[in-house]
This record gives sequence, C-alpha cells and structure tokens, in this order.
Amino acid sequence: MIADWLRRPDSAPPGETLLDRKAGDFIALAGRLAAPADDAEAKRLRGEAADALAAGRLADADKKLAQAELHAIGGSTDLSTLPPAHRLLIGTHRADRAALSFLRTTAESYREAAARYGEASALIGLADVERSRAAALDQARSLARISEDFGGREGYDAAVAALRRLLEGLDSLTDISAYAGAQEALAAALENLAGQTGEAKLRAEALAHCRAGLEDLRRDQAPLLWRALKLRLGRLAVALGVAQKDDELLEEAIATYAGVLAAWSRGDDEPRWLEAEHMISRARATLGRRRNDLSLLERAFNGLNRVVRATDRSRAPLHWAELQDQMGGVLAAMGERYSEPVVIEEAIAAFGAALEERRADIAPLLWARSLANQAEAMLQLARRNKDRGLAQKALAQLMTATEAARRTENGPVAAELQKRLVAAGAAATRLIGG
Repeated sequence: MIADWLRRPDSAPPGETLLDRKAGDFIALAGRLAAPADDAEAKRLRGEAADALAAGRLADADKKLAQAELHAIGGSTDLSTLPPAHRLLIGTHRADRAALSFLRTTAESYREAAARYGEASALIGLADVERSRAAALDQARSLARISEDFGGREGYDAAVAALRRLLEGLDSLTDISAYAGAQEALAAALENLAGQTGEAKLRAEALAHCRAGLEDLRRDQAPLLWRALKLRLGRLAVALGVAQKDDELLEEAIATYAGVLAAWSRGDDEPRWLEAEHMISRARATLGRRRNDLSLLERAFNGLNRVVRATDRSRAPLHWAELQDQMGGVLAAMGERYSEPVVIEEAIAAFGAALEERRADIAPLLWARSLANQAEAMLQLARRNKDRGLAQKALAQLMTATEAARRTENGPVAAELQKRLVAAGAAATRLIGG
C-alpha cells in the first residue's frame, strides 16, 4: 500500500496519521471480506480476495471481487429488474472494490475509489437506503482525502459538491443520523478548506453546518457522531471568536465543550479529550482577558496545565511549546490582578520554556511571537518593580522579535509585533525617563 507513496518524486516517509488510517482501512476491509456469505460462489471468491489482500496482491483481490460482482449480476442486462437482495450484493462488492482502491496511496486511486463508492450507492439504491447513503458518504470522504493526503483544494471542492447533493435528498427530521453525518462531513471539508485558504467565511459556513447537524440529533441516537459535531463546533467557534473578537462565539464554545467533557470519560479517547480541554481553556483565557475575569483565567490555566502534563514533549515539542506559551499568556494576565510579582515571573519562565522548542532556526515566526510575549511580561514586571534595566532589556528583546518577523515574512505577524513594539516603547520610555 505504501509503495505507491514512496515512489512519488521527492516523497517524504508517510506520517503516523496516514499509516494509522491505512491500517484501519485494511483491517475493516479484511473483516468485511471474511464475513459469512449465503451464496457459496460469492463466499469462495470473497475468501480468495481476502487471501490476496493479506498477501498484498491488491490487483488479484480486485479481480476476485469483480468476478463475485459478475456472478451476482448473473448475465442480467438491466440491473433495475434484479431483486433488491441481488442489487444489494452487487453494490456491496462494488463498495468493497472501492475500499480496495482506497488502500493504494495515489490521488488517482482515491478518485477511482470515490467513483466506485458513487456507483455502489446508485446500485444499492432503495434496496437498502441506509447503506446507499453510507456509500455516498464514503465517496465524499474519499474525495476529501485527496486534498488531505496530496494537497490542493480539488478534493475538498469535489467533496463539498458531493455532500451538498447528498443533503438535498435528506430530511433533518426523518433521516436524523444520516442528515447529521452528512452535515459533519461537509463541515469537516469546509473547515479543512478554510485552513488551506484562510477564508473566514468558510469557517463560518462550517459552523452553521455543525449547528444544523446538532439541531435534531440527540446524544443517545449516535454518541460518536454527536461528540464529533460538538467538538468541531467548539473548535470553529473558538477560532472565529478569537479572530473576530466575538464574545458570544467564545461563550458558545465554552458551553459546547463543557457539555461534551461532562458526558465523556477521559479514558475513552484521551487525545481528543485533551484537545477539548485545550480548546475550552483557550476560549476561557481569551474571554477572561477581555472581561478582566480572574475566575476564567484561573480555570484556563488549570486546564492548560492538565494538558501540558499529559503531553510528551519529546514526541510533540512544538505542541508542548504552544501550551507553554499560552500558559505564559494566562499567567501574565493573572499577574496584572495579583499584588505579588511571582505570577509574572512564572509567566516569563513559561515563555522561556516555549522558546526552548520554538527556536529561531526551526520556527522563526513562532520564536518571534514567544520572544515578544516574554518581552512584554518582562516589561510588566519592570513596571511593577520600577526596574529600568529590565525595561530596557525587554524593549530590546521586543525589537529583536519584530525585526526577525519582518525578515521572515513581513506580513501580519510583523505588523502585529510592530504595533506592540510601539506601545511597549511608550511604556518603557516613561519608566526609563522616570
């Protein structure tokens, strides 16, 4: 399966995420091929396909499934006249051939998989509406994975179009789970496309689809889907709330995550639980700073602290550094509200820890941000202690960060740091001038 990936020009080794997904796809298909079949010939052919799959002979496996499909057709020239059970069997073989195509790691094989899933959905049709819709959803997901695994927006755009067509045939009240599943998949494609293009309107649209999917869906109807929609809604609301300075969105995110975390055991899926804890803490931190709310800031810090203690620094150094930087920001905000300077000193130390991983040679813009954040905390401490030397050091450090950002991208990060430099310069001048 991975040989195709490695044959690509200048290809890097596949990441853990891709390998995990391919392993899951392989195991799922192998399990379906090993399932009992009423028809003896179909059972034999699917068994041989399973053997070929286990041996890595994907072309042979596809050949056996194609033979099983022809056996189910039985020479008929009009598939619409076949009994529903036969159409369901033909569609099942076609869907498994789609899954087989999807095991390959080329964009062309993903397109073939998507086409086959679409054919499977049409073949099954009214013989089993639920399975027909599942195949249509798999078609859209295969298209989205073209962009996820190979870049570009072609796959996302095709997935969005396919999911809009699927939603046109669904009713939110009578097809609740199918409707919610399609809304979640559409929100995912739009969110990923927004991450690629930077278009905020795509995130807003994705958020609207999450809300639509949750409108009639109860947690007990589809617990995993309910949770997936809630987590995506919360993440989108945080991103938009921070970017647009929208407190209502941040409040919605906090309420959404709080509801999910209250109904979710950490041991069920610790990585995603920690992601939810991280995001709710980020929302609380932002809202706490805006509203001068110490309680929100303290809860944000405690949440971030739980996440950083569960994060393996050696495996995810930049994520660990991101958490340290965010903890430093919360501590700096809390320091404004405490009379003792120790909290500001802790903030400076947290930014220093972030800088150990956010090095200039690895992530120059992240390094510049954390360097500037630490400089502002140093200036905060200098004002508290009336320390002119520390103020001068902080100002010089902020100038270094701003110049480094300008050299790296001369874009929004540099512009933001320039504004912060001007404000810090005025504060430092007042202190130094005494």
